[in-house]
Amino acid sequence: MTKEQRLDLDLEAYSLDSVKRSAYRFSDQFAFDLVVEGRVARCTLIFPDAVSAEAIETSVVAFRKELLDQDLRQAIRSETANVRNVILAHAFSQTRLVSHEPVQDDQ
Repeated sequence: MTKEQRLDLDLEAYSLDSVKRSAYRFSDQFAFDLVVEGRVARCTLIFPDAVSAEAIETSVVAFRKELLDQDLRQAIRSETANVRNVILAHAFSQTRLVSHEPVQDDQ
């Protein structure tokens, strides 16, 4: 037997990627079922039967906090992608990993 907690998440507020990343972080506490209907992610958190109602509520609250954290991390990744790419390009340009010779066409 299992216990389930359903959450409907607005995909205007959270990205689907953030929902999946958050669910993965809690895979040791509950199984996760996800159905996307339009702009709503219908999430079912599936707990073992032995888990108490208090433990379920604690996990749901922690999941919601993780969801916000993951969504903000994704926003920061997007906002800083160009700077990160410039830093990486500069770092690799200082090594011998990148050849400065022009690439010849295969014939």
